[in-house]
Amino acid sequence: MAVKENSLVNTPLAIALAGRKGPQATPLDAFKLARKHWLQGKRVSVGELAKELGVSRGKVYRWVGHKDLLLDEILWSLAKPTFEQAVKDTPGNGVDHIVSVHRRFMNDIISFKPLRQFIDHDPAYALRVLTKGAVGTHERIIKAAALHIAQQAAQGYIQLPASADKLAEIIIRTNEALFYNDMICGQNPDIERACTVSRILLSAGKIF
Repeated sequence: MAVKENSLVNTPLAIALAGRKGPQATPLDAFKLARKHWLQGKRVSVGELAKELGVSRGKVYRWVGHKDLLLDEILWSLAKPTFEQAVKDTPGNGVDHIVSVHRRFMNDIISFKPLRQFIDHDPAYALRVLTKGAVGTHERIIKAAALHIAQQAAQGYIQLPASADKLAEIIIRTNEALFYNDMICGQNPDIERACTVSRILLSAGKIF
């Protein structure tokens, strides 16, 4: 007589013990897979994510909102530790320190191969995702830069000519305008020109 399979063989535990892929993918799984694709230089496709995860496209969209938001999360997951490491590794304080942090951050960005591939695949779309205001990686970088500037001011290393938020916004927008546009045009970004602008802003008398 044939022995019937135990009803427990399809429990999550049984599936895991058997080394089989479980049916319940999560939003974090979608993020990790999308990030992996992006780092490999692939286009992030919601359809491909859904297929690999074994869920519907609609479910992936419910998880991530839309493709731009997913890319924002991927980019920020890479930009945040890069900026924090630049702050940690840059010696000194004051204007020189802040400018050097942004120099290091920009150099890390432009030398990052997956980012160059992202820009090369679709320059107009990449620029929109990377520099759009109000939400996304762009706004998060501004907030991180503002916090860093405010900390330097609070410790007495710099006298701010404007609010930390305003200075950070101008510095990041200027940096992006200078080096992303150059990258899209196939030119080597002039990082020192961006640093000069930052230094002038941070060293100026009160401007507003």
